[in-house]
Formats: sequence, C-alpha cells, structure tokens
Amino acid sequence: MPETGKSRRSAVWPVAGRGRIGRNEVRKVETETKTFRALDYRYGGGWCSEAVAAQLSWGYRMLEADCSDTVRERLCVALADLTSVAGWTSFDAGQSDAAHARFDRALQLARAGGDEVLASNILYRKGRVFLHHDAAIDALEMFRLGERAAEQGGSMLMLSVLCANEAWAYAKLGDRDLALASLGRATDAFERAEDAVAPVWARFFGETDLTAMAGTVHTELAVTLDSAYASAAITELTKVVKSYGCNMARSKSFCLVMLATSHLLEGDVDQAAAVVDDALAKALTLKSSRFMDRLTPLKKAADYRSDNPDARALGERITAFRSVAA
Repeated sequence: MPETGKSRRSAVWPVAGRGRIGRNEVRKVETETKTFRALDYRYGGGWCSEAVAAQLSWGYRMLEADCSDTVRERLCVALADLTSVAGWTSFDAGQSDAAHARFDRALQLARAGGDEVLASNILYRKGRVFLHHDAAIDALEMFRLGERAAEQGGSMLMLSVLCANEAWAYAKLGDRDLALASLGRATDAFERAEDAVAPVWARFFGETDLTAMAGTVHTELAVTLDSAYASAAITELTKVVKSYGCNMARSKSFCLVMLATSHLLEGDVDQAAAVVDDALAKALTLKSSRFMDRLTPLKKAADYRSDNPDARALGERITAFRSVAA
C-alpha cells in the first residue's frame, strides 16, 4: 500500500499569513506534487485523491502569505499543477464533478502564473473527463482550446498530446478521416518536440505513449466503424505493453484492455482471454474507477460473441472481477 503523505502535511508548508515565503516553500509544493503524480500513475487516483485534496487545502492558504512577485508567480504555477493532479486523481476515483471544478481552478492559477503550456495540459485533462463519458464534442472543444494555449506557449509536445486526443475523440464519433488526420498531426508535432525542455507534468508523453494513442485510436475505429482497424491496434498495443514499466501500471492495464478488445474484434478469443487475464491481474494493485469503466467495451465485444463458449467465459470473468472489486 503506497504512502499517501497525509501525515506529513503540517510539516511541509508554513501556516498561512505568518511571515514570508520564498522559493524553498514553493519547491516543497513542487516536490509533493511530483510524489502524488507518481503514486497516481502507479496505483491509481483512488490511493491518493484524499491526500492530494488535503495538501491542496493547505497549499491554497500559502496564497495569503507575503512573498515577492516572482515567487508569487511560481507559487501560482506550482499550485496549479498540484490542483491539476488533484483533478486527475478525482477523475480516476470516479468523481467527475470534483475533477472539473479542480481543473477550472487549476486553469485560473496557471494563467495567474503566466504559464500557457500548463494551461494547455489542464485543458487536455479536462477534455479527457468529457471523452471518458462519451461527450466527444465537449472534449474536442477543450482539446482545441488546449491547442491554442500550447501554440501560444510554444510547446510542440503538448500540441502532440492534444492532437492525439483529438484523434481519439473523432474516432469515438466515427470520423475516420479526421481521426487519422489528427493522429498524423500528433506524430508531426511529436517529431518537432524538444524533450529536454518539457516540463515535468508533460514528460509522461514519450514515444511509447504516442504509440499507445495510435493503438487507442485504431481500437476505437475498430469498435465504431470497421473491425479491420483492429489489426493495426494489435500491432501498436502489443509493442506498448512490452514497453510500459511498473511505474505506469494504470496505463499498461488500460492498453491491455484495448488489446484484448481488438483481439476479440478480430475473432481471436483465445488470445483475448490471455490478455484479459493479464490485465485483471495487474489491475489488482490499482484503485481506479476508470479501469472499471474501460472494461465496458471489452464486455460488449465478448457479449457480441456469446455464441462462443470461451467468449462467454471471458465476459463472466469480467463480471466477476467487477463484482469483487466494487
């Protein structure tokens, strides 16, 4: 069970309104944010959403303290990032309304600190909440706003992230041409990105993650349009699940679910079952409401082939897992 950091809260930051804060206090906020981000990636938002919220409440009180303008700007950015992590963990814990509220607050803080690139990242995350709930049009609006912020901030990496997620939204809408065009834009922006200057909250998106997004888009197109896209998804996602380490356990589990879905759509029930077993075993360490939701398309694909006893058994395993994990 991961350390949430609750017990360290009062020792980390100063009491609001007493004295003057400087870079050291802001660095402590940044360090805590880095810790929570790592916990979220590895174990899911359910492990740390309450602890992040507690730190956030304390952190906002720092805004009342005296500091220089330079420190104030950096503090706003640091708290924007922490608030964004709080929003993401809320989202992963199944609390979408709280996630939206925190992303809105994070966006205000990022802009108060003059960081348009962080603003683009927050808009991407807000868009992902909409996308998860099949509100693809609303998601696209957020991603487009994020694109503009990424361009204003000069971040090709965030532009790549946003274009890749636009591709996913278009695939959900069944628009193959726009989905593939956006995926091409994502690849082009990624090739022009300079990894050395990427901020800490954008470094998650490397070559493996771009390939994962391609696999996601092709899986979605296979679900919404034509099962022929499952072949490309299988190639991409097989490569991805071999690349992700234990520090990205949630992302790997998501990709395994999509890989199993694509195998089912291709008619390879045996391989789908093997991949599902791997996904469910890895998910035992997670506390992620999103993982449970991601099982829905897979269950539908299994139900579609319910005339096959192995597919039927696969669907029953998913139902049993959800029941135990609920």
